[in-house]
Amino acid sequence: MAVRKFDRASGQAYTESVSAPASEFSNGPSWIHETPFLPIGWEELNDDGAPSLMHSAMRKLLLDQRNITVPLLANVPWKIASYLWDCLGRSQKRTLHMWKFFATVYPDQFREIEQYRSMKIESPRVSMREYLGLVKSDSLSWRVVLTLGASYARVPELVGIAEIKNLVALEVAALARVEKIQDETIPMTALNDRILRTWSELTRTAGAFPHLRVLVLHRQTSLSRTSLRYLETLPSLRSIVAFECPGIASAFSHKTEADGWEIMAQEHSPGDNLYDYYRMSLAAVNGPESPTLAESPILDFRVGQRINKGHSAAQSVLCLQRTAASRIVNPELHTRKRKEQSSEAASGARKAVMRPRVTKSIDDMLKDFW
Repeated sequence: MAVRKFDRASGQAYTESVSAPASEFSNGPSWIHETPFLPIGWEELNDDGAPSLMHSAMRKLLLDQRNITVPLLANVPWKIASYLWDCLGRSQKRTLHMWKFFATVYPDQFREIEQYRSMKIESPRVSMREYLGLVKSDSLSWRVVLTLGASYARVPELVGIAEIKNLVALEVAALARVEKIQDETIPMTALNDRILRTWSELTRTAGAFPHLRVLVLHRQTSLSRTSLRYLETLPSLRSIVAFECPGIASAFSHKTEADGWEIMAQEHSPGDNLYDYYRMSLAAVNGPESPTLAESPILDFRVGQRINKGHSAAQSVLCLQRTAASRIVNPELHTRKRKEQSSEAASGARKAVMRPRVTKSIDDMLKDFW
């Protein structure tokens, strides 16, 4: 409620109102770790007096970034948009929200000035599902290098990673000491064979993980050697780095090749981060990125506590790459060819009657886990 008051000392009349602060969660996960508002009083005046009309319009537009949408920016020429981006830089308000909008609306121009963006969230404050929603781009406007640190995620959220079409590198880590967890009802960020099998099925039925090249695993003790077979079906996956994953390591105890994967001749340093691993994969002989994503900017996004890799012994780190035989350019064509060969072999006996096959979408798969 507004109250009109009068200051006798100055002779000024003014209106005073009191409002409760809005909840930090009311505007979604985009504004939990960043603020959409310009700093109070930022560039209201300049040395020449009143600001220009263009400058005033800029401040009005950027005053609250929640009011800016992709359709709104689509009507703004790049010359003006680049001026807005410069102003966001001067005010230190280049939020992830605006970075994604500019990458979407101005793909050709924006990649020339902003090729890399990093965001590290040490203390998650919303569900993993909401954080994963922040990094998605169905239009492939940017690439995502995603690190899920020693934090917490439910099984459906781990399965839901398959919905991120622009994912190019993924790192999943579990806590070193499970006994430190205070709340036993909160599941630890851990993978198992069932989750990877679901990933494999979604790759085949829904085209999941079309661009995932690098997978880094930490202390995933629930994974067996069978997981390598599931990961082999991910079409673009080129390398796996496993820290303290005994199930995966057991497949290579007496040999250097298993289930479509082989030990790399030269292992990477355990101190490398996920972004470095991704760049190394691009520099490899079989490493060029797909033309769709080759020049898109990169979002390096980490949720959870930082993983200290320095204590890991050298023998507990396993670096794998695809074998030459498993490097399939078109996995759908390869699968179709195998089906045709099987049909030809069985055609001599009797004509088979094909049953209608029920395929599940990503949404259907996720419903099974909720």
